[in-house]
Amino acid sequence: MNLRQLRTFVRVGELGSLSKAADRLRIAQPALSRQMRLLQAEVGVPLFERHRRGMQLTPAGHELMERVSGLIRQLDVACEDVRASAGDARGHVVFGIVPTVSCVLAARLAQRVAAAHPRLSLRIVESYGGHQIDWLQRGEVDAAIVYGSYSKLHMPTEELLEEDLVVVGPPNWDIDAGAPLSMSAFAALPLVLPSRPHGLRMLLESAAANVRARLSVRFEADSYRVLVELIEAGLGYTSLPLSAIAREVEDGRLKYAPLVKPKVTRRLVLCTSSAPTSRATRTVIQLVRTEIAALVNSGVWQAKLQFTLRPSRR
Repeated sequence: MNLRQLRTFVRVGELGSLSKAADRLRIAQPALSRQMRLLQAEVGVPLFERHRRGMQLTPAGHELMERVSGLIRQLDVACEDVRASAGDARGHVVFGIVPTVSCVLAARLAQRVAAAHPRLSLRIVESYGGHQIDWLQRGEVDAAIVYGSYSKLHMPTEELLEEDLVVVGPPNWDIDAGAPLSMSAFAALPLVLPSRPHGLRMLLESAAANVRARLSVRFEADSYRVLVELIEAGLGYTSLPLSAIAREVEDGRLKYAPLVKPKVTRRLVLCTSSAPTSRATRTVIQLVRTEIAALVNSGVWQAKLQFTLRPSRR
């Protein structure tokens, strides 16, 4: 078993096709097939099943993929760091962001990377916190912003900010501007929320239980964009941080009211893999801190910073 075979195995598993993997790796398909046969012979169990559409991982193949993909990525990161040691940050970084943060931060972060580090490649992965933690633990994501409920996990974390949740309703919602709504009143509304165990859903259920109320969930939407569309269509109400719906409020597509008795606050944390972080990853994390601080200090993001911005180190 060698590194080339494992890289090839990971690429075939990702693409589900020998021919696609051969094209991507620029290897003749017979040579690639031979590498996979040798690997399977050494492992001693089938790693792929053939079907009409290509190659499908067996349960053993899935297990091997989970174990080696992160290791290969760590080796790539180590090589990138060595190559970049004498110059500007370079390499590839995979950065995870939960959807309600992505809509505020993703584009601005990408602009900072493009302007300051042209040799640094950034892939932004938007998904809920549970998925991000999974990918971090498997080494498929280098760093991620998630809800604070994940800060007790056994991985490096850094608190970024706290912000209040508000009640969000359709454009025809008949409310006084800025009039607060209690948690009991919110719980009685027809609600559109993510399903369990999404961090936002669990946060709201806990707050409702504290006032002995039960959320009246009418629709569940596990896509942030779908959730907002359902609210715009007048199908219910939800609760989100104001930062996530600022554009829709400004355009008159949504209305909001403060949520009180009790206030519900979400905490965002930055998580990184337990493996050593690359220079490229550290560079992106510093740009994340810089952009978040700029947004909060300018009032664009109405939140409380939980960190002190440190000067970047080369």
